Amino acid sequence: MIKKMLPTLCICLGIIVFLYPTVSDRYETYRQQQLLKQWTETMKQIDQADDMASTKPMAAPVPISAVIAPAPATTDGTPADETEASRQPQSSENEPEALQDALLKEQVEGILIIDKIDLKLPIITDATPGHLKLSAASIAGTGKAGAVGNYAIAGHRNLTYGKNFNRLDELDKGDVIEVDTGKQKYRYQVQEKLYVLPEDVWVLKGNGKDKEISLLTCHPMENPTHRLVVKGTLIEKQ
Repeated sequence: MIKKMLPTLCICLGIIVFLYPTVSDRYETYRQQQLLKQWTETMKQIDQADDMASTKPMAAPVPISAVIAPAPATTDGTPADETEASRQPQSSENEPEALQDALLKEQVEGILIIDKIDLKLPIITDATPGHLKLSAASIAGTGKAGAVGNYAIAGHRNLTYGKNFNRLDELDKGDVIEVDTGKQKYRYQVQEKLYVLPEDVWVLKGNGKDKEISLLTCHPMENPTHRLVVKGTLIEKQ
């Protein structure tokens, strides 16, 4: 029985091995899209909560007499003001912060957009192997978006055309890189493209005066020996 089933098992195993890269790639793309969708929905909710807070009428000043004198009681002994307040829905003043906290649990700190290469990726905090498998990620210890320093973002160059940093080497001086943090949009202009050794960590350091960005990935895509680095400086904040 086992000998008869062995060829079938071998065929099934071969099919699984053959399909695994494709299935894995599609699953990672699905998770990436879910992060983008969650980011977009959360930003909308934060904007709506901010709009509601800004249009909410200010409460009338409390008369001094109301502070000094006790509130009149109802027939059952419950203060009238307390009864009315308990009937009103209570809105949280910290709704935007709560939504942001929910998003931070997914460790997404912004969206990287490069129109020239049709790129739109969630930027996950901390470039761990797991995070880089899913999307682009900021490198711990480097700068922040829009701040003085070097905001370094790493990403894989997947063999799938257009995925992650696959087309990063198509960028040239003058091209635009955009980072959307939800609160601000930062536009950087590419200044140079470098090919360095993995140990050349100086590319992660800022010059102490400019607001820079660096996008890093492996080069070449197969059997990489170097790192491709695209560096830019901030030109606009929205």
